[in-house]
Amino acid sequence: MSGLQTIITWSVFIFLPLILPGCIASVGDDSPFYRNCVSICVTANCTNDYNSRNSKETSFPGNIIAWPCLEECRYHCMWVTVDAFLRRGWDVPQFHGRWPFVRFLGLQEPASVLFSLLNFSSHMIMLQLFRKEVPRTAPMYWVWHFHSLVCMHAWFWSSVFHGWETPLTEKMDYFCAYSMVLCSLYVMGLRFFSATINFKTLSLTVLCGGLFVYHVTYLSLVKFDYSYNMQANIIVGALNALGWLLWCAWPQSCTSAKSRKLCIISVLLAIASTALEILDFPPVFWSIDAHALWHLSTAFLPLLWYRFLIMDCNSMCVAHMEKQKKIF
Repeated sequence: MSGLQTIITWSVFIFLPLILPGCIASVGDDSPFYRNCVSICVTANCTNDYNSRNSKETSFPGNIIAWPCLEECRYHCMWVTVDAFLRRGWDVPQFHGRWPFVRFLGLQEPASVLFSLLNFSSHMIMLQLFRKEVPRTAPMYWVWHFHSLVCMHAWFWSSVFHGWETPLTEKMDYFCAYSMVLCSLYVMGLRFFSATINFKTLSLTVLCGGLFVYHVTYLSLVKFDYSYNMQANIIVGALNALGWLLWCAWPQSCTSAKSRKLCIISVLLAIASTALEILDFPPVFWSIDAHALWHLSTAFLPLLWYRFLIMDCNSMCVAHMEKQKKIF
């Protein structure tokens, strides 16, 4: 087995706990207590299409999201069930594959929404700094613009999904998250090739574009497979991290030791932050769980990463100008 295969295998093994929970039924929604509560609530408050409600018990004024009656009943019965479990000294149960969260203004997971928007803001603010400090003539200038837009688009849909889970928002969150990971791998490859248009970069573009189309098509038309989606993200993410670390170890005349150090620190911190995804505990104050903390930790990574990009692009620009002077 090659070194790359070993890294991928161990990555999948380490992050396997992230895949398994989606395949196991939740204790809360499997309990007869919860099911009976939902059945009674729906019968008393909902029409046949579950879209209306006529009971104050399932009405939450001030919500910016109008949840269907069935979802309102599930939310109400979730807390009734949690209270029943805690009074008996049992562990906090999960419902439909997730921990119980207190809604805020109707948002399903307000902390994750806030931290996703924080990630969006970090990319937006640092992109503005990048535009100020890097000349447009830099070889990777527009490539990193493209990467930033992909990241902001992904974090936007992450905030929407965590606030309002529907089949559409779930798919958009999954597709955009994969696009962000795959785009990072793509631009890493372009950096190896100095972003020049040639057979290698065109082949890389076709390969990454094909992988994204396949991923979306499979999940949309064949099977919405949580395990496959997680494995795909882990493998692409592992390749991306390995690629940048190899790039930093490669002798380069146009890259300073300080910029390579920033790159290594950013990559290692990104790897370390994924450890939060392995943790699994009931949300603190019914709002912040390990996944929300992971979103919070990634919000600070762009502050380092864009500093590296600024230094690297400026170094490439200087090297390019010196090369042109030698030609003429």
